[in-house]
Amino acid sequence: MNVLNEQQTINTKLTLNILFWIFLGLLYLIVQSTASAEGTPKHTQYNIEISGFVFVPNQLELKAGDSISWINKDIVPHNIVESIDQKIISPNLSAGETYTLIVKESMMYHCEFHPTMKGSISLTPVP
Repeated sequence: MNVLNEQQTINTKLTLNILFWIFLGLLYLIVQSTASAEGTPKHTQYNIEISGFVFVPNQLELKAGDSISWINKDIVPHNIVESIDQKIISPNLSAGETYTLIVKESMMYHCEFHPTMKGSISLTPVP
């Protein structure tokens, strides 16, 4: 009987030891997964309406990697042109059309057809 109790004690300790190491392994995986998720930057989608011959809003502050969709709600075509280099950013947008851009840098922009329509995008530093 004593040998049987000793064997049961050894088996119980071995089982507890195995469960302990499984628990530590799972805990490690959870911590690593959470750390990876927290380290992944979250990107935001912004909409700019083109309405009444203005960009609404006409100024945005966002992070690199965020995206902007310009939505033409006017009845005439508009486009997006980078103001300093005069680089055309979007195709001509007819009424109801949308153009989306993933933002990589700050810029001032305007509509090529209606130069009084102006907007700006500024990037905030990522901590």
